[in-house]
Amino acid sequence: MLRFIILAVTFAAALPAQIRPLHTRDLTRLSQVQVAAQLKKSDIIFIPVGAVETNGTQPSGRDYTWPLAYAMTMAEETGGLYMPGLVWSYPGTTTIAPSTVYLSPQSGTAFLKELAHSLLKQGFRRQVYLSSSHGPAPLTVGTLAREFFEETHVPILYINMDTYLPRLQLSAADRAKTLYGAHAITGRLEDLPLKGDYGDAESHAAAPVPPNQGLTTLSKLGFAGSLTLGSWVADVMAHGGGSEGLPATAAERTEWGRQGTEQMKTIVKKMRMPEAMEALRQHDRYTQEVIVPKFRGRLPAPR
Repeated sequence: MLRFIILAVTFAAALPAQIRPLHTRDLTRLSQVQVAAQLKKSDIIFIPVGAVETNGTQPSGRDYTWPLAYAMTMAEETGGLYMPGLVWSYPGTTTIAPSTVYLSPQSGTAFLKELAHSLLKQGFRRQVYLSSSHGPAPLTVGTLAREFFEETHVPILYINMDTYLPRLQLSAADRAKTLYGAHAITGRLEDLPLKGDYGDAESHAAAPVPPNQGLTTLSKLGFAGSLTLGSWVADVMAHGGGSEGLPATAAERTEWGRQGTEQMKTIVKKMRMPEAMEALRQHDRYTQEVIVPKFRGRLPAPR
């Protein structure tokens, strides 16, 4: 009997692994078997961070959809995975609107830090956090990147697309349809309105808004912004977009989505993400093999 058991175990071990090929790169939609097999190939994962806030007549989740689409595209480009991140980070100036979900910067950082620690334990050592079209995001994600490194000595990467894109020196035309591309990639294209979906009265402030002369002057002097000055908008329609420049038909919206998808893919190609991921791995190795042993007594103790 013992011999039979040994032979059965040996035979089972010799069987080739049968694992369903990846049908998506969304970690939350993959099985344990698929994720474990993926981690043998790559420890890269992309996590989007955005906000749910008033954007006029545009979707309230616009600033999360953009980085989500970049995360999906980058996962394809690098052979990594992506997952839902922080949908409702600190909104900043739009707290006054009923469509805005408020979360403090500290709360967002705390949530993401727990997530980052979990992902590291799971085997995802190269973590990339993304934001796009959301000015206050660095308050949450920039803090995460630095504090997590101090706690673990493992470098994770934060890419703020708002500050990175100017490096690519793209023309306005090369970026004009990325909003539609992001919503097409994420399956949310119908969230974007068509011309005529909203009337003129619904697209602008319902009543005259008194000017904030102090804020206007501070802005002209260069002393305003999400990271430099506290302020709130004076009307729920003062942030985002109205009904100008919208597609006239669903077919035109679909075409804009196709164009925007190609624009986003081109942008990610220009970012040379596979090279960046290899450089992140090398930086991590240098940190562990050179910096940590050399300065162990002065570095923050790992958590």
